[in-house]
Parts: sequence; structure tokens; C-alpha cells
Amino acid sequence: MGFLHGSLMWLGLAGSIPILIHLFNRQRYKRVRWAAMEWLLAALKKTRRRMQIENLILLLIRIAVLVLLAMALARPFLQSALASQIGESNTHAVIVLDVSYSMDYRGVDRGTPLEKARQIAQSILTDLKTTENDRFSLILLTDSPNAAIGEPSSRVDMGREIVGGATATDQGTSIPRTMELVKDALEKSNNFVKKVFIITDNQRHAWTVTEKDRPRVAELFKQVTDMTAPNGGGIYLYDVGGNVVDNIAVVGLEMGVSQKVVSTDNSCEFRTVIRNYGSMQMSDVVLNVLVDGAKQGSYTLTVPARNDLSQAFYHTFREPGAHAVTVEIEADALSHDNRRSLAVDVREALKVLMVNGEKGSTMQTDEVAALKMALNPSQDATDKRWVFSITEVLENGFAREDPRKFDLVVLANVETVSPEEIAALEEYVKAGGGVLIFLGDKVEAYTWNQVVWRNGDGLIPCELDKPAGYPKNDDAMKFTGVDYTHPALSYFQTAKPMLGRLLVSQYFAVKPFDPRPDAKVIASLGVAGADPAPLLLERRMGRGRVILCTTAPDFEWGLMPKVPGFLVLFDQICQYLASPPQRFRNITVGDQLEYTLKATEFAKTFSIVTPRQNRSSILPVKAGEHAYHLMFSGTTEAGLYGLERDPQEGETQPTLLTWYAVNVDPEEGFVEKMTEPELRTMYPQFRFTYVEQGTGSQPEKIAVKAPASNIWKYLVGIILGLLVLETWLAQVFGAKR
Repeated sequence: MGFLHGSLMWLGLAGSIPILIHLFNRQRYKRVRWAAMEWLLAALKKTRRRMQIENLILLLIRIAVLVLLAMALARPFLQSALASQIGESNTHAVIVLDVSYSMDYRGVDRGTPLEKARQIAQSILTDLKTTENDRFSLILLTDSPNAAIGEPSSRVDMGREIVGGATATDQGTSIPRTMELVKDALEKSNNFVKKVFIITDNQRHAWTVTEKDRPRVAELFKQVTDMTAPNGGGIYLYDVGGNVVDNIAVVGLEMGVSQKVVSTDNSCEFRTVIRNYGSMQMSDVVLNVLVDGAKQGSYTLTVPARNDLSQAFYHTFREPGAHAVTVEIEADALSHDNRRSLAVDVREALKVLMVNGEKGSTMQTDEVAALKMALNPSQDATDKRWVFSITEVLENGFAREDPRKFDLVVLANVETVSPEEIAALEEYVKAGGGVLIFLGDKVEAYTWNQVVWRNGDGLIPCELDKPAGYPKNDDAMKFTGVDYTHPALSYFQTAKPMLGRLLVSQYFAVKPFDPRPDAKVIASLGVAGADPAPLLLERRMGRGRVILCTTAPDFEWGLMPKVPGFLVLFDQICQYLASPPQRFRNITVGDQLEYTLKATEFAKTFSIVTPRQNRSSILPVKAGEHAYHLMFSGTTEAGLYGLERDPQEGETQPTLLTWYAVNVDPEEGFVEKMTEPELRTMYPQFRFTYVEQGTGSQPEKIAVKAPASNIWKYLVGIILGLLVLETWLAQVFGAKR
């Protein structure tokens, strides 16, 4: 026997109170000889022994009442078989079952961690006494956890069905996110004992959080610990992972660094990354390349131990529209991460609207002549070597154009813009469009600040000040502070001298501002005797991007157009701005699919076709005055999802609008475990019992129920019986005296 609140047993000393009262109240007398008293004393001797026994019985009953009361408050429990007979069970078991894809790792014994995890979960369910007060909750552990049974339930049959049918998903793992659901389940419980059973392969990645989130997660773990600590509860971590971390995976697939747009009849570079997580070199790894499901080639690779291997390949698309590129390697112990896809929107050309703020007769005087030459040197719209098709309008013709017909809008040294024009541009950018803005001598700062900046809520990322630099172009400034990790500038990471030859004489100064997630400087100018001046700034708005260039694209403010780097720089920037939807077509399992409809694509209903060829109908949602969005959240498995417009009048087949490539989180493929000491060091306030249950071992006996701790109810019944007995005996004994 033990006690849940053993510290309260000191109250058992109260059993001495009746004894002390008896001792204090013992009659102290002085012997006096008296004839009448001698007669009474003789009579008393005849009944003295009977009275002593009666008083002793009452004293023992009173002592027993106080001692049993102290025991009841201390909540005694039994561990013996007798406990299951007399102890009413009152436990809430929260079962957390890991179903991330790493749980499908098939070891040398051909078993998987998930198979072992299901056995343990079934054992826990078997051990519950739901006919009494035991209840359970069931949470499926992934990086998007699901409370399969969130409310405390007694439906063990339902729990068995869910556990028995649980299969490894394509999702990753996040124990911190899952613990939020655990906390919710515990808060809904009224049970006396609360226990949490986390059954996982204990992957290192599952516990990792950023330093910023560490205090919040530590506090969450402490709260769950405190909720389970009383009354014999606790947290039990069942580690079902193996000790082998060998795995090879496809962890990356993207277009080449300089390849931001895919066009027809032009060779496109793709690059995939194969990662070897294991300690041995992997030879003869066959990599297959598929385009739209058809095999296009294969490579035999050797991947070094604990290292990545990058492999480039090329393909030329002949037809515009939605295409899908897939790479895959042969199956290994963990097959979920052996395949990766990339959705590609192939274009015949990228349509660019250029608003010329200063028309000139020569390249030196025309605001956009050099930029047009940079984007399409042949100036021939039918020349497929160049991806940009340019439409040029003057400032007064901008209002007549619809930005939604273009992939990119360029404003070059435009003096003023109307609120209506800016409103249309903002809606266009939020829907995924790109805007490139050049400043210059015609820009009216006050109007731009009022209409375009709008205290940080508008298109441009900062407030304009005034022109600065060298008005006579007698000196020049070079690039500095370049963010080479930015997609628009990453090409120059290996070509930095090219940027170094770009010279700027004049620029538009901007007022100081604090960088924020949606507005930052990506390149500056080195100003003699002063801080660097922002040159290229990015503003993110919705799904689109705006890049502000504080100098002009002609020869009036510098000599940039004279050098080849000008062509490369703005070709890269324009490709980046013109292709933001590409980023939203390639996502991770669990992310939401989004699509902004063009005017020519509108219909009442659309369908998503999943990798298993299941169809889900979705409806367009209005977003803004002219924009309609489609959204779908059911990306629970990896693969290609097709967005189709349902057949319209006169059509017999749906129309494919685009592909979405939904890929697994590659970090989940690193199956190295977090050790128990590491975990306790990382979260010292997270108290748990660690149980090693590797895939090659037999499940340990699961002790779900707390020791029978409802014995106090029986003790209270005994106390009440003794009080009644004491009262009755006192009356009986008193009547005889």
C-alpha cells in the first residue's frame, strides 16, 4: 500500500487526542474515610471491570475514527491484485500516435515503427476500464496534428478501429504543435488521474524549434507536465524508432539559378539534390527523370555518405501550358522521400507592359529604350530566343490598359499616377502580379508619397525624399550591400564583378525606414562620406512583388545601360517579378493550394484532382473588385494535383489550368533519434518516463491505470459506521450506569 498524499498522514497523530483527553480528565482524589462512601465503593468494585472495558471500547473507536480520517485524506492506494477488485478506476489516457512518414521506415527485420506503435496503442486501450470511469483521447501526431478523438471517450471500439487503420502519412512531425492538442484534451478531462502516452520514433527533427519559439514551447511542455503530475499521473514517451539512420532521399528539385521562366523551344535547366543521410557511400543510385509522366532519361549516381549530390538535367518544352517534371530514385527503407515533382508553367512569352515616362528619339534620351533592348535584344516579338513580349505605352495611355493581361508592369520615370491606377495595380500585385518601378527626374515625390507610398500601406516600400548624387554625372557610385541570397540577385553570387561594373551617378534618396518582413533593401549604392543609399528595394504585397529602383534606366542618371551587367541584372529581376505564381505551384504537404483566376478562366465550378485521382469540387471566392480566388486545403498526400475548370457550355471535357506539385518535407527523412539525456536537457521542466521500444523488441507491459486510489471512499464508509456505532454504544453503556 502507498499514499498519493503521504504528507497528510501526520494527521493520524490526531488519534492521540482521545487518549490525551482521557488522561487529562482522570479523576484525582484524596482518600477520605466515610461510611456511606465505603458502601458505594464496595458496589463499584463489582462493576468496575465492566465499565473499564466499555470506556476502552469507546476510546478505541474514537481513535480509529481519527486515524482512518487521516488515511482517507492521504488517499491510500494498492498495487496488488486486490486493488483491481476494490479500486474504482478513474483515468484519462491521452494516446498520441505518430503517423508521420518516418514511421514507415522498414528496418532490417522488415518491421516498421508504426507497426510497433499500433501494438502499444492497442495495449493501452485494452488496459482501460471504460465500464467504470476510465476515458481516453486519441491524437494523430504529424506536423499538422489531428485530434481523431478529442473529447474524453469511452468508445474503445472506435479507438481500436482508428489505431488499427492508421497508416503512415506523407506529413512531417512536430511534437510541440501536437502538445497543443494534448493540452486541450487534458483541459476537457474531469478524471482524477491524467496520463499522456506519446508513441513515436522520437526523431530529432520532431522536437526541434527555433530559439525564438523555445520559451513558448518550454512553457507549453511545463503546463502539460503540471496537468498530469498529480494523483499518480504522468507523461510516458514510448520510443519505437530503430537505431539505424541509413536513408537516401530526393530533397530538392528546382529550375537553374538563372532560369526563372520556362518558355517554349528553349532549353530549360533543372537541378535536383539527392541526400545520403547514412554513414555509407551509396553507389549505383538510379535517378529517373519524367516529364508529364513520361520517362525522359536516367542517371546513375554515387552519393557520398552524409552528403548531398546535385545533378543538373535539361529539357525543351514544345507546348505552352501546365507541365510537371518529376525525379525519382529506386525504393529503399523509406520510400516516401524517393520522389519529388516540380510544377512548371511553360510560356510562349512573358507579356510586359512598359509605361514610358519620358519618350525620346534616341536610346540615350528615351526612358525605356535600353531596358527594352535588355529584355528583348532582337526587338522581334516572334524571336523565341527571348521570353519577353513588350507592349509600350506613354504615361497618358496607362489608364487604358488592364494590368491583368500582363505578367509584368514597368513604370519608368512616371511623373504622377492616379489613385485609380494605383488601386488597379495593387489588386494586380496582390493576385500575384509583378511591378518594376524606376524613378527619375520627372518623378514628383509629394504625389508619389501621397498616392503610392501612403504611409507604408501602398505599393512602394519607402517614402521618397529628393534626387541626390552627382547632377553633372562627373562621378559615379557602385553597388554595395547586395543580398546575393535574394532570388532576383542570386545569379550574381558567382558573377560579382559584373555588378561591380554598373555605375550610377544620380539616384532618388529615400527617407529612413525600418526593414520589415514585407519591405526590405536588397541592394544599395556606396556613397562617399555617407551611409549606403538604397538602390533596389522590394515590397511584398499579397502573392505578388514590387521592386523599386531609385535610379533611372536611361543614360541621364548613370552609365548602367552601357555595360552587359545591365542586361543580365534587369533580365533576372524581370523574370523574378513576372513569375511569382510559380512559387505557389510548388508546396509542401499540408499547405493550401491557391489560384487567382484570369478574366478568361472564370467559371462557376472547378475541380481538384488528387494524386489518387479523386475529385473535389471548389468554388471561386471574390477577392477585390475584379479578382476571384480558388483555395483547397486537402493536400494530405504528396504528388501532383491538377486544377481543372469543369466543362462549360459546348465543352465535353474539363480544362486543365495548372498543376500543383505537393512534396514531402525532406527533413522528416532524417530519422536520427533525439536521445533521452538530450531531450531532458533541452526541456528540463518536461518530466516524462522514457520507455525504449525499438522495432526489434517486444512491447513492455503498459500500465494505464493509476494504482487503485478510490479506497478512501471505503474508508469514509467505515468512519461513518464507527461514528454510528460509537453513538449507539455510548447510549447503551450509559443506560446501564
